[in-house]
This record gives sequence, C-alpha cells and structure tokens, in this order.
Amino acid sequence: MKVLAIVLVAFVVAQAAAWDLSKYQPRSVLFPRAPTKNTNSFVPVKRSPTVDTRGFCGQAKSASRIVGGTEAVPNSLPWQVALFIDDKYFCGGSLISNEWVMTAAHCADGAVFFNILLGSHNVRLAAADEPTRVEVTSFDYTVHPDWASLRIRNDVALIKLPAPIEFTPEIQPICMAPSTEPDHVGDILHNSGWGKPSDAAAGISPTLNEVYMPCMSNDECAAYFGNTIQPGNICTDTTGGHSACNGDSGGPLSYINGGVYNQVGIVSFGSSAGCEVGYPAAYTRVSYYADWISSVTGLVI
Repeated sequence: MKVLAIVLVAFVVAQAAAWDLSKYQPRSVLFPRAPTKNTNSFVPVKRSPTVDTRGFCGQAKSASRIVGGTEAVPNSLPWQVALFIDDKYFCGGSLISNEWVMTAAHCADGAVFFNILLGSHNVRLAAADEPTRVEVTSFDYTVHPDWASLRIRNDVALIKLPAPIEFTPEIQPICMAPSTEPDHVGDILHNSGWGKPSDAAAGISPTLNEVYMPCMSNDECAAYFGNTIQPGNICTDTTGGHSACNGDSGGPLSYINGGVYNQVGIVSFGSSAGCEVGYPAAYTRVSYYADWISSVTGLVI
C-alpha cells in the first residue's frame, strides 16, 4: 500500500506540472527496424457493435509538427489525443468512442501505462493552463493479435480508457472508415500530430500541427518499401516534404467528406532516410481492420 501511495502522489504531481518534452522520445518506426516483443496487457472480450457515434463523429471545429505542415487551430481536431508512454515515449492517437483510443501497435507494444491527454493543443503547458484538457491514465490495451514488428504488419492497437469520457466541444470522436471504404488513391488526405517539424528538430512539437497529402497506390508505395506494403496499408505521397514524422506515430490520417473527418489510416512508418526526402509515408489502413476494431470496442462502423 505504501508503494501504491507513492506512485499515486508522483502521478498527481506530474499531472499538475507542465510536460517536459525533452525527456520523451518519439516512439516511431522507420524502415527497417528490429523486432520487438508482442505484449498485450489484457485480452478483450469480443463485443457486438452497439456503440454508434455516426451523426456526430468527425466534426471539426474549424475549416489545417508534421513536416511541411502548419499549426492547427487550437482544439479544431477534437479527436486528437497525445500519448505519453511509460514516462519515456510519445505517440499520437485518436478518440474513437467515449471508451476507446486507437493508436499504432508499435506505440503500445510492451507498454505498461499511457498518460493520455484529450482536448489538448499545446502539450508543453501545465493542465491548469489548458482548461479544455482532460488527462487520464490507462493500463489496459490490446494490440492486434497478428501484429508483426519485423515487417511492421497489422500496426494497430486499442487503449481502453479507465472510465467513459464525457464529450465536450473540445473532446469528440472521429468517424471510422468502414470495411467498404474506397482506396482513396488520388484523394487529398489530412494528417495531424505533435511529431517533429523537421528532420533536424531535436524533439516533438509542443503544438498540434496538420498537413494535407495526396494518397498514392499501394503498388507505387511498394516500389519504395517492397512487400512490407500489404493490403492493410495505405500510403501518401510526401513530395515537397509534406509528411508525418517521428512522434506522429499512431495519429489519424483522414479523408474529409462534406466537412466530416473519416479516419482512413494510422501513422505507421516512413523511410530511414528521413521525413523530408519525399519518400512515401505508410499508414495502417483502418477499413482493413474495421471488423476487428468493432469486435473489441463494440463500435458501429
């Protein structure tokens, strides 16, 4: 009990203070990478789809560091979450219901706990300086059962919040692409995150950034990454240095349809040559995993 009390006090102090970004490393995947251990903290019970967010999900609050992007309007992307992992690593994620956050498997694999910031724009600020922010800690998550770190396949994970979150104007879920979603080749897609704003940057961006990129075919993407690219991937053309980067991992790639943001991808990996060289950026294709996501979360997709 004394040990538990010490842990809880330390956590409360951490929550009251500003986040020191210098101590966190982006938990990112660059191609190729060494394998890691596949570890789940709990085994989810298969659920029937009963949670329906359609009709209010994906509603941005405005009509855009991500490399080559711009700072987002504060709280304009209310599903974007920041993940501080094991007090060591940083990733992005997306709120998909009042109980679940989605991220990349390589962000969650082997983790013990996640400090989750919802409704935040500047993650360097103390909680008191961002009244829209809600901070929670979760120990419960699952990575896809077929996650394979060596080839970066099935790179998707789900984190269960400790209690259902109350939606606010600054905290809302994003819509999920169904299994029937088109491939979006040639469409302009939207990506957001707190990742490095340049290859030369020392760390992640304190403020949320966003960028727009065209979707490319998997065949074109495979010309760079070989058979690492599978049907469960979706790729973007980063010509001109517009790309996701280290620290954006786990964040959402979206197709905007009639002003509604539909998440079609999860930031997964890029080239070891860097984020500004113009090589494709690879994402987990959400529609490919829609049935699994629904079975874990109970979300109607």
